[in-house]
Amino acid sequence: MNYYALIYDTVNDYVKRRAEFREQHLRVAREARDRGELIFGGAFDDPVDRALIIFCVDDKSKVEEFARKDPYVVSGLVKKWEVRLWKVVVGHERHVPSPAPSGAIARQWSARATESQLPKYLEHFSKNVLPGLRRVPGYLGATVSVRHIGSDAEIFVETTWRSLEAIRDFAGADLEGAVVAPEAAALLKDFERRVRHSEIALSDRA
Repeated sequence: MNYYALIYDTVNDYVKRRAEFREQHLRVAREARDRGELIFGGAFDDPVDRALIIFCVDDKSKVEEFARKDPYVVSGLVKKWEVRLWKVVVGHERHVPSPAPSGAIARQWSARATESQLPKYLEHFSKNVLPGLRRVPGYLGATVSVRHIGSDAEIFVETTWRSLEAIRDFAGADLEGAVVAPEAAALLKDFERRVRHSEIALSDRA
């Protein structure tokens, strides 16, 4: 993962015109934040002629895609933008995610695999499942834990979402139906066909 700075040069009447597109811009920014990509962003002041958004992603193209879709850019409020690799010299090297907000939804699912297939499943989850989850607006994070039982491994997956509507965008109309790709199913001895949802009442992160 690398840090990237997205730098906007704004038009002269940016402050006057931005109100019309502000909520759309903030929605796109929040979606990137919820995927864990956007760390922070804001505009320079006095004069308001530039903006800076910091990302932590595995590929520069994700930042470029954000800029091309940003309503501020699409509407012509940004006359020029560039993406620069940003090296952290002093401060925290890694973004520490915030605790899940109260009212967020935990989606829980379990499966079983042989010990020999477990590393392959974890690799599949890391390389294929997580990138897909991060593209879904409202996805907040995931935890995979394992309990070893003889020659088998019991796998517990919990994903966190901003709302049931966000989960519907991922799972479809059947919210409690497990979403398991054929290539993942081939690595498992058995898995739950249904998932459980619960509302987060309290969350903490050291």
